Amino acid sequence: MIGVIGEALIDFIAKKADGSSVPFDSHIGGCGLNAATAAARLQSPVGFIGKISFDMFGRRIIEHLVDNQVMFDPDLCSAKEYSLLAFASLDAEGKASYAFFCDGTAPVSFTKEELLATMGEHTDLRVVHVGSVALAVQPGCDAILAALEAFEPKPIIFLDPNVRPAVIKDMVQYRKRMNRAFTLSSLVKLSDEDLLLLFPQCDAHAKAAEVARDYHVHLILTLGKQGSIWFKPDGQSFSLPIIDLPVIDTVGAGDTFSGALLSYLHERNCFGVDGQKPSLSGLGEDLIKDALRFATAASAINCSRKGCDPPTKDEVELLLSRL
Repeated sequence: MIGVIGEALIDFIAKKADGSSVPFDSHIGGCGLNAATAAARLQSPVGFIGKISFDMFGRRIIEHLVDNQVMFDPDLCSAKEYSLLAFASLDAEGKASYAFFCDGTAPVSFTKEELLATMGEHTDLRVVHVGSVALAVQPGCDAILAALEAFEPKPIIFLDPNVRPAVIKDMVQYRKRMNRAFTLSSLVKLSDEDLLLLFPQCDAHAKAAEVARDYHVHLILTLGKQGSIWFKPDGQSFSLPIIDLPVIDTVGAGDTFSGALLSYLHERNCFGVDGQKPSLSGLGEDLIKDALRFATAASAINCSRKGCDPPTKDEVELLLSRL
């Protein structure tokens, strides 16, 4: 099973201004929820481990989880705290800039005990996706790392920092927290923008290879229109270009990529347990390139739609069959 620890929120995406008024379309989103939705639509078993508010937005999020057959813990789904809201504007290429209203909200109010209790309900937990706003805002960020350090048996940790400067109050402390997260992880996905925020003024390709080697992780570097590169701990790397579909916007593109990648690897039993330790198996060149191609196709389809709207397995396979 794929577990996803993170935030569920409501994205308000700006439309064309009408005089002094700016209307917004609202979409269910959040790095964690988007990745969970993407994997579930690709027919993988997924459990969302996130705290959801009692309010009207929270009820809408619950309906979304049910509709997409994503499992969740009812004990985390009627929190007294309000929902996290994000407001986004799109540039000419459909790329979003965000403002978050997150302090004191349900998705960032985890406790270590709540997370351990929910994770413990899943006896077949093989991989856990973690990242973004939930790893940037107190007190939930520290609770997540403490729970991952304490939980047994250890699952594979897939880290997607999805760095959001708008919610980071202390970048020095945030980078220290990410260092702690890197040490827990076996798979890491970073956009080139994420990498440069974490490691300023570096060469992105060289730094990605260095991080993969030093932390002994598989690192996937996404490069927007330049495609993606998978760096192995042993120094090997494999690249893949984008699949060029018309772009409506890029909301949820990286999250869809992550969910699709995890779904592909999970379906092929790449997340195993060797004794008491999690292990990655079978990650040779052909499988890595196929996994990147599958995730790239899913992300491209998502970008051809408004908001985060990941594709089904049939849609991804149909696109790949036409390439």
